[in-house]
Amino acid sequence: MSVLQIVLMICGAGVALFNYTVFLVTSKNNALPIAPIALFFIIAPPLLCVFLGGYAMANFPVLYEVLKWVYIALGLIYAATFFAFSAYVTAKVEQTEDADVFIVFGCKTFGYTPSYALKKRLDRTLELLQKNPASVAVLSGGQGKDETVAEAEAMKAYLVNKGINTDRLIVEDRSTSTVENLDYSMEILKGMGLDNKKISAVSNDFHIKRIMKLIKEKGCYMGVAYAEIDDFLRRTQNLTREYMVWIRTVLFKKANARNRS
Repeated sequence: MSVLQIVLMICGAGVALFNYTVFLVTSKNNALPIAPIALFFIIAPPLLCVFLGGYAMANFPVLYEVLKWVYIALGLIYAATFFAFSAYVTAKVEQTEDADVFIVFGCKTFGYTPSYALKKRLDRTLELLQKNPASVAVLSGGQGKDETVAEAEAMKAYLVNKGINTDRLIVEDRSTSTVENLDYSMEILKGMGLDNKKISAVSNDFHIKRIMKLIKEKGCYMGVAYAEIDDFLRRTQNLTREYMVWIRTVLFKKANARNRS
């Protein structure tokens, strides 16, 4: 393998290797277990090249060279699209901070302890509720297979512990996806006669663009507010996962309803 090929491989596959290593290390019981599989396909080709490269080059020189460039090209495509995607989903958008109703999208919990990303969402919600004393929040999130309580209940307990009155918190504990978060929350608000109020969706910065896309597709009228992920490793983990969710959604649109957030 030439110096040029090694440099290009590090630029491409190296980014993927770093991303999925971080994803595997920082994700616990994640609902999208792609890291081990992705790491295998990233690591296996260079290892085969090291151990069988001499034999392959001597017996199948053209095929060997083509496969090397295909692998490098895929790595470079991954790196380029990942960075472009990350810039897109984290680009700042106008926030609606003065709403009557805030829909808070659920995320992984450990019992009544919110995950890092969910804690960021809840702290942002706390800030918004304090800023708008007459507003209410819909806490949206059901109970996953690896969770002991519904995400919405854990979210409610966190906000109540921070001083928010329970009268201002509406629990939606059926949803298991971003799509259902929006659908079930709007169903509740419609039943309460609040669907015509000023509404804002609350989540993390890496997640908010997907929510905005859903809002537009469903013809809803609401703003957004988001919490930024400032920890580099957590940010990489969440962006890697979000990248794969978007790809899976594009390739398999029917799987969209099963995409956990």
